[in-house]
Amino acid sequence: MSTEEDPSLLVTIATLVLQGLMVIGPITGYVDQYRVVNKFKSSQGFSIETCGVLLVAKIFFWLGKRFDTTLLFQSILMIAVQLVLLEIVVRYRPAIVSLPVHIVRTETDGASTDSDGSSGLTQVPEPLPTFWYWPRYVDYLAFLGGLTAVLVVLYMLLGGLDLFTELLGVVSLGIESTLPIPQCLANYRNKSVEGFSHLLLALWFTFCGAFQLSIDFVILAQFIYYSPSLRLDFPVEVLEGRVVGAYEPIREEEDD
Repeated sequence: MSTEEDPSLLVTIATLVLQGLMVIGPITGYVDQYRVVNKFKSSQGFSIETCGVLLVAKIFFWLGKRFDTTLLFQSILMIAVQLVLLEIVVRYRPAIVSLPVHIVRTETDGASTDSDGSSGLTQVPEPLPTFWYWPRYVDYLAFLGGLTAVLVVLYMLLGGLDLFTELLGVVSLGIESTLPIPQCLANYRNKSVEGFSHLLLALWFTFCGAFQLSIDFVILAQFIYYSPSLRLDFPVEVLEGRVVGAYEPIREEEDD
């Protein structure tokens, strides 16, 4: 092997390693969350909505505009991991010991007394959240399957419209941007972070923080590059606001 081929080989190896990290890295925290739930036989410390956010976002992700193949593999692997994690979260979801109740007064003909001695009073359980709080794992699969079918039909009808494909991407990113919110609310309700994976927290902080920081640096670089007052290689006409070839309104000649 010649020395001239070594740089290209190193670049290829580095690219493959980076792509592998991009595919495997984001799921490691959720694998650890599976371990935590399985260890304590309880999913109380983990928000089940987190699985929903990622699954729905990834379903939207690949329809329409095609992204990098690495991101496709990452999405497929993330969907598989989230489905496995969702199953154990539903399986070890804490049983509800006592339902919240409220008292309602019922209209009766004449005086009547209930078995507990109260008259005309009935204890009715408060309705529990229904969406994404279903009792069986198959209910979640049915919803995801139905959502996928609807999106596929819409894509077959509207896939040729650029606005539709762009909308799918915006919706996907918008949903995924809310990822930490359900866990934050769950921690507040539980007044505890017990049962939440520390590795997953570190993963969120590292990837989300690094991404946001990289975007900030890109914007800063764009500001420096595109700002006329900061660029030293601009001609004097530009710095003085007289851009050569710029549009100038046509002035009507005054009549003599």
